[in-house]
Amino acid sequence: MKRRISFALGLLASCALIPLQPVSAAPLVQGTALAIPDLVASLMPSVVNISVVHLDSMATRRRSVGSGFIIDASGLILTNRHVIENAAEITVTFHDGRSLWATLVAAATVVDIAVLRVAPERPLVAVRWGNSFSLRQGMPVIAIGNPLGYSGTVTSGIISALDRDIKASLVDQFVQTDASINPGNSGGPLFNLDGEVIGVNTAIATTSQTAGSVGIGFAIPSNDAQFVVNRLLQFDRVSLGWLPVRVQKPSRAIASALGLQAPRGVIVTHVDGTRTALASALAPGDLILDVDGEEVHDARTFNRAVGVQIVGTEARLTVWRDGRSLTVGARIEDSPDDLRMKPAQPASNPARIDAPDLGMNLATLDDAGRARVGLEGSRLGIAVAAVDPTSKAAEQGVQAGDVILRVGRDPVASVRTFWYRVEQARIAHQDRIMLLVKGASGEQWVVVPSD
Repeated sequence: MKRRISFALGLLASCALIPLQPVSAAPLVQGTALAIPDLVASLMPSVVNISVVHLDSMATRRRSVGSGFIIDASGLILTNRHVIENAAEITVTFHDGRSLWATLVAAATVVDIAVLRVAPERPLVAVRWGNSFSLRQGMPVIAIGNPLGYSGTVTSGIISALDRDIKASLVDQFVQTDASINPGNSGGPLFNLDGEVIGVNTAIATTSQTAGSVGIGFAIPSNDAQFVVNRLLQFDRVSLGWLPVRVQKPSRAIASALGLQAPRGVIVTHVDGTRTALASALAPGDLILDVDGEEVHDARTFNRAVGVQIVGTEARLTVWRDGRSLTVGARIEDSPDDLRMKPAQPASNPARIDAPDLGMNLATLDDAGRARVGLEGSRLGIAVAAVDPTSKAAEQGVQAGDVILRVGRDPVASVRTFWYRVEQARIAHQDRIMLLVKGASGEQWVVVPSD
């Protein structure tokens, strides 16, 4: 069967049952001193579920779910970029059931990382970072996330492989794990048995676009994630270093032709001639052995070694040329692929959301709407602008001109509040929602499906 790499983003639809220092950190766990259930219980407060609403050109709502984890007690949360891309609304739900609106601080274009911010009433419990350089095959790991919308799901396994290139970017260095990861796990943490985050669950290998876990999951290493987060918070983007050259891994034949006993480094195939300083330092046929002392073995490791350099500084490159080794200087430039990604903030109090969601068009309640149903000026509510005649809302007697006063026991102050309450019901897997509706004939409770 054909293998596919699928990002572990969950769409909420009918599905078959098939170095940032935290202000507050999760309890320290040494080795396996804690039993696994105790370890998991200590980690749960740092993991969150993320629910995203997308609006198309017709204002139809499409929902997706993902995962994330708290990286700073003040309210910073890390997740995958693909979880929140093109979001109209982002809701973060914590292990204790609390939910908060989230805004996008920054998102990386080159690496699948985004940082969100919430405004908690009290400090949150942040994760502790582990050192992904110390990982070894066979080490046990634990994944916690929100697969298929099932919050707080825990799976376990081992590190299957390191330094995997899944062609997601030019700097891939994924950790492979057999801990079960499914759509909705995206952005969630991969822990070691010390309770430290050693990866960000991002993608799975499957046999088809709709298949679930087959035991091959991929996580962004924790050291990479910390580097990206720190750059995002400092520059509002990764500010990835770049050199305008193209390189390839040399074959044994090329190495021999250059006078080397075995392939090393990367050979330059093209240099941008418009960069005169670089063109005078490097030329096609040069073999780059290291960047500021960091050995390179292929194009990917070369891109990583250049990427961590500070834009505007000069890197020292060890080059093999004409049978000898020499050092040249190259000015680090801004990566053209690392263009600033504009934060797509959740919409601010949208005036109305169109059908088919619940079969109703909703709008802000004005004085004429209040007068039409005899609603006192101090009472909250939103107006029903239109109703799909084939919808369950219409079957329950909801009509255009009615006013929705409550979703369940909660008063509705705005259209945004209404959809927030509906979203919470969906996250809790409630099939039906009670609405208190006021019409010309009075107030009545009606029940409509949540989807």
